Amino acid sequence: MEKQTYGILDIAKFVSALLVVAIHCAPLIEISEPANFVLVQILARLAVPFFFIASGWLFFQKIDPQKSWKDETNVKALKHYWKRILRIYLVWSALYMPLIVVSWVQGGFHWTSLIRLIRDFLFNGTYYHLWFLPALLLGVPIVYMMYLNIRKQSMLWLSFLLYMAGMAINVYGSVLSQEPFLESVLNVYQSFFVTSRNGLFFAPIYLVLGIYIQDFLTQDFKKQSFVAFTISFVFYAAEAIILQACGIMNDLTCMYAMLLPTTFFLFLLLMQFRLKKHKMYVVLRNMSLYIYTGHIYFVYVFLNVFHLGNLSVYLLSIICASIFAYLMIQGKHLIWLKEVKALCGLNK
Repeated sequence: MEKQTYGILDIAKFVSALLVVAIHCAPLIEISEPANFVLVQILARLAVPFFFIASGWLFFQKIDPQKSWKDETNVKALKHYWKRILRIYLVWSALYMPLIVVSWVQGGFHWTSLIRLIRDFLFNGTYYHLWFLPALLLGVPIVYMMYLNIRKQSMLWLSFLLYMAGMAINVYGSVLSQEPFLESVLNVYQSFFVTSRNGLFFAPIYLVLGIYIQDFLTQDFKKQSFVAFTISFVFYAAEAIILQACGIMNDLTCMYAMLLPTTFFLFLLLMQFRLKKHKMYVVLRNMSLYIYTGHIYFVYVFLNVFHLGNLSVYLLSIICASIFAYLMIQGKHLIWLKEVKALCGLNK
């Protein structure tokens, strides 16, 4: 199965990257808080789960479920993928160290800052938007072991239960904290792991849904997918609005219950459409990674140095991040750029 056949997936990844930038800019907050809420807490929250489902769908096609988890071919595929993600994470962690140092200078450095940095590197992302990468590094091996050791249905239920436990912390933590014992448990957990938006609670279910997608691609499910996505999205939006009205939503709230079927059926719907092969789709696919990982530098400069409005920060950030990404993709003739891309794990 050739990736180029699914150009719609590459376009969707690019759009998802732009939505991730919106999460970090709150573009409409100065114009309309309700509109900003819809954009950031509803529409944009589809982006990262979409990335996880795409990762699960793409990676686990390379794994033979008929063979053992110890099988040489399966292990080789896992190692290759894991090392590639780790290279990307290490490089971008290093690139964001200047901003981390700036935060230390501004906030006052203490030896515990190094402890927090190590903790964040392992569980929460060295810089806040990079959490997707360590979540993949942990989530993929977990799902790999489940996929090759237990029944597919059991894998789905187990990952779902992990997500529900994570959702209790991510969404309803403030409610649970009203009970003294649970407050103590949550405080201990959050002191170590900060959030349940990670490779244990968040990533597995979406990776598993990516595996399940393959079962639906042998037939035409356009109408069914559209109806299911529309219904799921309505309930998903209603869930977010209710949480907001109840006053229990915060900046990290993202583990909605209805986000699961919504992103699944959205992915399935998009995969029903085949576009003719075009090299631009590959460019967009690679640009999405650069935009996702690199946009925070532009956001930081426009927001904290030039003190621009949120909408201006967003528009300028996606323009600059897109130009940066495109130049990185197109600079194939530059020897130094080839080395950088190799370090970033983009060369295959």
